[in-house]
Formats: sequence, structure tokens, C-alpha cells
Amino acid sequence: MRVEFKLQDLFSRPIRRSGFTLIELIISMSLMVIVSGILAAIIISNFRILEEVSDRKKYVTRGLSAVNLFQREAGMITDSTNIVIADDQQFRFNDKYGNTWDYAVSSSDFTRLEVGIGTAKILATPVINASTTFQYFGGDNAELASTPLSANDLKLVRLIKLKLTMDDGFDGVSLLSIVYPENLNIYNKPLER
Repeated sequence: MRVEFKLQDLFSRPIRRSGFTLIELIISMSLMVIVSGILAAIIISNFRILEEVSDRKKYVTRGLSAVNLFQREAGMITDSTNIVIADDQQFRFNDKYGNTWDYAVSSSDFTRLEVGIGTAKILATPVINASTTFQYFGGDNAELASTPLSANDLKLVRLIKLKLTMDDGFDGVSLLSIVYPENLNIYNKPLER
């Protein structure tokens, strides 16, 4: 079998090539650049949100540690006569072991000091000073509002609230701690054998 090939046939048939034209390549590359830009913006935005959530979580964790420590130590007050200072920015008390603890809000820090030993330790920072307060309530659940509390009012304290507001750069993160000092007497009694 013989195949004849004529030069005339070569020019009479249209030549079909597979591939893209220059215009198609330019359009597809332009679309890829636009889509890449949109995806990059979305990814950057998500990383910023992730960073903000992580920072907020750090504030909450620090605040929770501070509030839990306050709650645990204030829970060792055997009765309200062990309260030394009760102000809206400072709370000083003696625990059942004879230690004197001082919790205070100063500038943008929430601090804890064992009186007579060392210096104040920063438990949480930065805090919103105006929103971080101690509140005191009597047996009738009425707030003892005239701080610092007088010697007579110190004996009436049955409930202590600490509102700790961490400054996260936005609205703030508020944490609330409630301690009933006299109700904890059952935990301060020796075990019966």
C-alpha cells in the first residue's frame, strides 16, 4: 500500500493546532492574579482574627488565674473580724493560718502582696482601673457601699465580690468572683475521727 502525499493537499487543508491563543493566556493569568489577591486578603484577615482571639484568650486565662487565687485565699477567712481593709480598690485580710494578704488595683495592674514578705506581685495586667472593684455585702444582701468600710461595717461583711476587667483593647473582658467568708467555716474545722 502506497500513500501519496501531495504538496497541494498540505496547503488546502486548514492546519489545526491544539493550545491557547495569546489572548486566552492573558485573560486566564489575569483571573488567576485576581483570585490569588482575594485569597491572600482572606487568609491575612483570618490570621488577624486568630491573633485577636489568641490575645483575648491570654487575657481571660490571666484574669481567671488571678480571680481563682483571690477566691481560694479569701475563702480562708474564718470570719469577718479578719478583714483589715475593705475598699473598692483594696482588700486586706488575715487567713486562718495568720497570713495577711493584700489585693489591690493600682494604675493598670491587679496585685497581690503577702504583707511583711516581699513585694507586690502582679496577677493580671492590663486591667481597666475604673471597672475593677471590690464590693461588700452584709447578711441581708445589702451592699455596704461607703468604702473604705468603717470598723463597724467590717464586722457586717458576709459576701465579697471582685469584678476584674481585663483591657483587651476593645470592650474589655470582665470576670466576677464571689466569696462567702463565713460560710466557709465548715472547711476550716478539723476533721473528726
